[in-house]
Amino acid sequence: MATQTTSLQPVRRRAADRPLVPGGAGLWDVAVIGGGMAGLCAAIEARLSGAFAVLVLDAAPWALRGGNARHARNLRLAQDAPSPWQPDRYPVAEFAADLARLDGADRALAAMVAQGASALGPWLADQGVAFEPLAAGDLPYSRRTRFLRGGGQALVNALYARSGALGVRVVQDMPVLGVALGEPGDGVRLDLAGGGGVRAQSVVVACGGYAADRAALARSAGSEPSALANRGTPYNRGEPLTALWAAGALSAGRPGDGHWVAVDARAPCDDAGIVARAEGMALGIVVDRSGRRFADERAVTGPARYSHWGRLLAERADPEAWIVLGAEALASLPPLVYPPIVDATPSGLARRCGIAAAGLEATLASDPVAAERLGHGRGPFAALPIRPGITFTRHGLAVDDACRVRVGDGGAAEAVFAAGAAIAGAVMGQGYLSGLGLTLAGVSGRVAGRAAARRVTLAPGAKAQSADAQTAAAPFVASVAAPAVEAMPSAPGGPGRVSRMASATAATTASGVALGGGAEDDARRTLNLCNVCGFCTGLCDVFAAAQRRPDLRAADLRHLAHLCHDCRSCFYDCQYAPPHRFAIGVPAALARVRLDHYGDPRLAGGLFWGAVVAVPAAMLLLVPGARLFAVHQGAGAFYAVLPHAVMSALAATGVALAGLWLAGRLGRFWLASAGPPVHWSWRVVARGVADAVVLRNLGGGRGPGCHDRLGRTDRWRRWSHHAVVTGVALTAAATLVAAVYHAGLGRVAPYPLTSPPVWLGTLGGVFMLGGLAGLARRRRHRDQAPDHGPMARADRALRGRLAWVAASGLVLLALRDTPAMGLMLALHLGSVLGLTLTVPISKLAHGAFRTAALIREAGERAARQRAARAGQGRVSKLGRAEAGGA
Repeated sequence: MATQTTSLQPVRRRAADRPLVPGGAGLWDVAVIGGGMAGLCAAIEARLSGAFAVLVLDAAPWALRGGNARHARNLRLAQDAPSPWQPDRYPVAEFAADLARLDGADRALAAMVAQGASALGPWLADQGVAFEPLAAGDLPYSRRTRFLRGGGQALVNALYARSGALGVRVVQDMPVLGVALGEPGDGVRLDLAGGGGVRAQSVVVACGGYAADRAALARSAGSEPSALANRGTPYNRGEPLTALWAAGALSAGRPGDGHWVAVDARAPCDDAGIVARAEGMALGIVVDRSGRRFADERAVTGPARYSHWGRLLAERADPEAWIVLGAEALASLPPLVYPPIVDATPSGLARRCGIAAAGLEATLASDPVAAERLGHGRGPFAALPIRPGITFTRHGLAVDDACRVRVGDGGAAEAVFAAGAAIAGAVMGQGYLSGLGLTLAGVSGRVAGRAAARRVTLAPGAKAQSADAQTAAAPFVASVAAPAVEAMPSAPGGPGRVSRMASATAATTASGVALGGGAEDDARRTLNLCNVCGFCTGLCDVFAAAQRRPDLRAADLRHLAHLCHDCRSCFYDCQYAPPHRFAIGVPAALARVRLDHYGDPRLAGGLFWGAVVAVPAAMLLLVPGARLFAVHQGAGAFYAVLPHAVMSALAATGVALAGLWLAGRLGRFWLASAGPPVHWSWRVVARGVADAVVLRNLGGGRGPGCHDRLGRTDRWRRWSHHAVVTGVALTAAATLVAAVYHAGLGRVAPYPLTSPPVWLGTLGGVFMLGGLAGLARRRRHRDQAPDHGPMARADRALRGRLAWVAASGLVLLALRDTPAMGLMLALHLGSVLGLTLTVPISKLAHGAFRTAALIREAGERAARQRAARAGQGRVSKLGRAEAGGA
């Protein structure tokens, strides 16, 4: 599409003496409006294409960054051959043909998006974005789309991390209200909320649409604004679009049009995402406030049913309606965030919902379809309130195939580009394809970023001017970012910072369960929402196992809790984590269940310290002081203080009691956690044990380690955990070797420093203390937002007890030839006995429970994979037939 270039009329004029950037007046090479996927791809591509100073201005606060991409799961990609992430072929030509069939789509832009979709996947992978492999067996078949590992929040986290690594400057909580072009060389001016602004040689508008502006939507849709829900970010208010239209930019798409979906009317009005989507229309009837049906519920039953009902509702003057279900349909509903409203009679249900009871009864009496679907009056009856929710608007800016904004004289703006949902109307017209939103954002963002960088004139001194912009902007960025950071729980700052917004959500409810209830209630609420969402299904074993256990019984919750390794990946990848009103925190919810399963931490602490005190006290009472505090050297020195038979009896009694207690608890756990079908073999069992040993799920499964709030990963916890376990294993080996020395070889302790029992025990103690120090260090420096406070305190207490055992053993070794040996022996024996007795009721048992859970998960996964392989041939044939007929 050949277009001439022109300049937009100034959008807003401000006082000439208003400072653009405090402390300086340098030009940025490229400024991007919007911090969603389109904006981040534009910023990264601009930086990779040679732009030196790249700035991203985003209206959202730090903790809610990412735009609508946070609520996406997959993107549509073209490929000429099957891949580990996407089965079968989906050629560029077929993608372009699918786009061309959309009503009102621009064919040139459709071709641009389809061609760019073939390279987008590898490019995203190069930027650190992870895709879910098909081999996991948890994904639906789709030869057109590729699924993100961890969902859209994980995508934007990776892109933000990549932007930061490239030196892109990002400013959150900074809406752009105006765009104005000055004289050539002055650049484009962006006016910011609160006054002031910045200038750039090129600007990319990637701020989405205006889905959060209900008044604008209602003017076009004819509905009451308060009845319209916005499924996406509340920061898509469209000020830059409005400003550009006023300056002469051409629009594309129909005003008020968007991708509408029927949502549960009880969901939040903004930012509810995928879990708000309503389901069950075809299982019953849909009535309005008068109790009358207004459409055929089974006219569209495929995936398009969501948008079909969204459009139907949005076009009504009163867009609110209710899905009414009979008993049979009620039993077949999938997991829902909000439970159905239930009553024994239609009239009672109508009164509870605010439906005209007489109208609903008349519908059941006169409409045979309604009567049949609702069981001919046999209750109970249920209802789900619904209303239209918009995902994104399809009314935005017209652009050419270089993503330059088109203007009224037939040309294109010289320095203003647009990408993402801001150009959805031009690319999609009035239609939509699954996964197209993210594809459009990625492809157009890359095109716009590359084009914006190319037009930057790097004349002599230009780089110095750009550098001046970076330097001059530093205090500006700090001043606008600090307030937003201070209010967010997971923003950069002190790890112990408490979120005011998170504390305000303490009474938030979802699934009818209040936050702050019992451990099982909280975990059930949390995992039920996870099951409805499904974005993290492939992130680690917890989510796939939860999908197979939709009832979420108490035993199911314990099984899932022990699968969790508390790596935090799901917390940072979750679009519903605090400060979202759903306040979903899987690590804390499952830690709470584990802690309840272990038992009262105070009991474990009391047993341990009681033994530490009791054994020395008994020795002080029963062993004469002259013997207890004498210097004993040579073979049998320890037994001169405490006879071998007494020492052995204490150890045997402690091990036997703890072993029987733990075995009983483990057996009950194994029997209670039985659920989906399993396939057993020695290989399956070995896989479960190996998963436990190597901590496969630590780091989201197959990941490098634990995550932090900035998307970084490290192996500190993995290494430290292995060091502690290695230390325990070495000390156990030292005890076994000493037993062989004593019983088999007749050699009596204490042994020489160079003997295997001594150096094995010494290494064990050093490894334990080193690992415990590493765990304590990581705990001290990590983000506390995902923590469950009581579990964190129990962990700290356990680390203290383990450190006491290791340190007392090393001190005993150092003082064994001194008068302090007897007392140190008593303290060490007491600590070992206390630690042994607390194994069944403390986190020390987590190794046994976790191994059992991982072995069962390996069996369930093997059964699922066998079933998937059995049906994969049939599905693949269907996919190829579909491809041939498309």
